[in-house]
Amino acid sequence: MALGLPERVMRKAQLRLLPLLFFAYMIAIIDRANISFAAQTMNADLGFSASVFGFAGGIFFVSYALLEVPSNMLMMRFGTRLWVTRIMISWGVISAAQMFVTTPMQFYALRFLLGAAEAGFFPAILFYASLWFPAQWRGRVISRFYVAQPVTQIVMGLISGPILSLEGLSGLHGWQWLFLLEACPAIAMGFTIWRYLPDAPDRVHWLAPDERRWLTGALAAEASTSTAHESVFKAISDRRVLMFGIVWFLCTGGLNAYLVTMQLILAEKTGFSTSSVGQLTAVCGGVGVVMLLGLSARSDRRQERFWHVMLPWLVGAGAFFALAVSDLPVVAIIAALLIGATILPVHSIFYAALTEGLHERHRAVSIAAVNTFGQFGSFMATSGFGVARDATGSYGAGLAAIAAGAVVSVVLLNILRQQSAAAATRE
Repeated sequence: MALGLPERVMRKAQLRLLPLLFFAYMIAIIDRANISFAAQTMNADLGFSASVFGFAGGIFFVSYALLEVPSNMLMMRFGTRLWVTRIMISWGVISAAQMFVTTPMQFYALRFLLGAAEAGFFPAILFYASLWFPAQWRGRVISRFYVAQPVTQIVMGLISGPILSLEGLSGLHGWQWLFLLEACPAIAMGFTIWRYLPDAPDRVHWLAPDERRWLTGALAAEASTSTAHESVFKAISDRRVLMFGIVWFLCTGGLNAYLVTMQLILAEKTGFSTSSVGQLTAVCGGVGVVMLLGLSARSDRRQERFWHVMLPWLVGAGAFFALAVSDLPVVAIIAALLIGATILPVHSIFYAALTEGLHERHRAVSIAAVNTFGQFGSFMATSGFGVARDATGSYGAGLAAIAAGAVVSVVLLNILRQQSAAAATRE
């Protein structure tokens, strides 16, 4: 059966663009989260406490948050291709430099610089996707590069153990090899993005003239239905944007605190070896891949966003609470699988809901503003996680706080859902 014009254009665009966006995002997550796998041996070798590690993990999000909106304003000036190239090369160099850390202050400084280098990356590629894919395809499209998050769990769970086993090779610790080898792909991908990522759909050779006309027309028609704010400040201070930001602060902050310390938490709760924890992480990632793609496709078919986020987050909140209060290994395993299946897989639907109400002129900075809330939440949650662990001797209090944040997020999303439904009725 021959594809219609819209389906043909969307298929071509996805085949050309999504592999680049997927691998770029996967590399970003690896270089952000590999300290989770380095933690056990790095902390022992350098004498770092949970508080030191938690603050280093969290300070990444401070610089990321502070530079998120400015980075996307510069992207609008210089273009997505150039700006993403700059981001990837600079963060690859800084990520590799973490292998030379010997003191807490050096660790803090490099994590702060890494956040500054990566600032604006995710909003940039999300904005870029919105320039190519109309709203009715956006949930599936975002999911197909956002799936890099759970896929990265699988990849890191499988490769980090063997890399850490290089302990002593050429006089380096295993965690030093981890930082070095996992940073190189970022630099290579930066040059690949510069060479192959097109700036806009109206100039690509792989779309026929009628295909280019349809795509640019569809995107223009979509833009005409939303209202641009008078200034950047008014765009990022919009009440709807601020509410999405608070939701992101609560939910993604707690999730990042969990992801940064997941290996330590699961090792403590299950008694598994580093290798076995890595395998459990890989299984959680596999579950996440299936759920992310399935839920995003269903959300697009139903053209419904909010319930597809709220219900999974409630299940995830229950899993975090179970992980907090139980010391049974089987409960920890089930909770980890449920968290992998619910909290992260609906992030692409969350962003699809956000972008559908934003005008193209200020879409990038509004996305960046929402993401900035999440980065500050991640700093506070990640830092507080380590302090709570040192103070109580357990991760229970921190995990319970994550569960509470997810529940509050659902309440706020339901308010947004009701407001969106009321606005649609008025139209």
